[in-house]
Amino acid sequence: MSDQEHFLSQFGPDLYFPSAKSKVSVNDALQGKIVLLYFSAHWCPPCRRFTPMLVAMYNKLKETRDDFEIVFVSLDNKDSEFEEYASTMPWKCVPFEGMAESRSKLAMKYGAQGIPHLVVISETGEIITQEGTSEVQLDPEGKNFPWRPKPFSQIWPDKYLTKNGLAESSSLDSKYLMLYFSAHWCPPCKRFTPVLGEAYNKMKAERDDFELVFVSSDRDEESFNEYFGSMPFCAVPYEDAAILGKRFGISGIPALLMLGPMDSTTGERPLINENVRSVIEAGELADFPFHPKNYQDLAYGADGINENKSLVVLCEGEDDDEQQNIVNAIKKAAETKKDYRFFYATQPAGVTTAIRKLLKMENKMDDAIMVLLDIPDNGGFYMSSET
Repeated sequence: MSDQEHFLSQFGPDLYFPSAKSKVSVNDALQGKIVLLYFSAHWCPPCRRFTPMLVAMYNKLKETRDDFEIVFVSLDNKDSEFEEYASTMPWKCVPFEGMAESRSKLAMKYGAQGIPHLVVISETGEIITQEGTSEVQLDPEGKNFPWRPKPFSQIWPDKYLTKNGLAESSSLDSKYLMLYFSAHWCPPCKRFTPVLGEAYNKMKAERDDFELVFVSSDRDEESFNEYFGSMPFCAVPYEDAAILGKRFGISGIPALLMLGPMDSTTGERPLINENVRSVIEAGELADFPFHPKNYQDLAYGADGINENKSLVVLCEGEDDDEQQNIVNAIKKAAETKKDYRFFYATQPAGVTTAIRKLLKMENKMDDAIMVLLDIPDNGGFYMSSET
């Protein structure tokens, strides 16, 4: 199955065409096209203000091109609200009736924590941008549609800051690049920065095929300079930082990404891991360049638990030897079940408390608990009687 076929399979066989009150085949409507997923709802005032702007851009673009389509993914509460709202739209919709689970999964997969949310998907099923809402607001006639990001080499500054002054960015082309999005005003950042600095020094003592660069979210250059002064690594000049945060969709800090070496042909750097913070906190420095794994200690995060079926073992009350046996068994199982996520808790830290609360097992720590957690399936979970 190609990437686009997999993408189209998420909608079921048909879409709803509200202007004709009829169904249309997903393949007929979307095959080979750029798809804009529009997450919105009638009850949401910002959505109702944005929708006419999106309609105007859609109609304008349709005058000259037919290589795209918008699909409305409703987050309305009632079918009557959906029908009233969809009647104002000239595009296709995921059906409301009988598709609640599919719409919920799409919203979770494509980051619709807040609405309106517009995601642009390429002809091959890959995300072009999740910032479609702001792109429409900045470019209401769609002159730059579909807003493909510029190559990394075009948004990365020609020079970067070292402790000895400015250096040529070309000196980094062959190296892995870790981007650290942080700010002086952010308490979690200020706690993590010394940990990261220590890890950086340890890694630099063993290898020189990477660089770590601070990308500031500080409110002014004076704060940036003070904060950068506490760091042993490099930085992007203050005035060049904002565009990088937008490019990588940074919505919360601290955030730490790992990028691969520069592709000399395309000017791009492949994104290897978008959450290296948890790796640094766990002290797993030997696994450079930190490709994502499908298992994780809950004390350091729960990456992917909201999007994937996950096997979770809570063993805080076991002794050290038994905990190690459990962790080894989880890692072995993870090698053969790549479509699952595996998590373990050996201490009451991180999101462990929230998971125990979900399971109503807050005070039962004497024995290990194994549960299959399926948050995409409306938070379903299945407890095992054996571990």
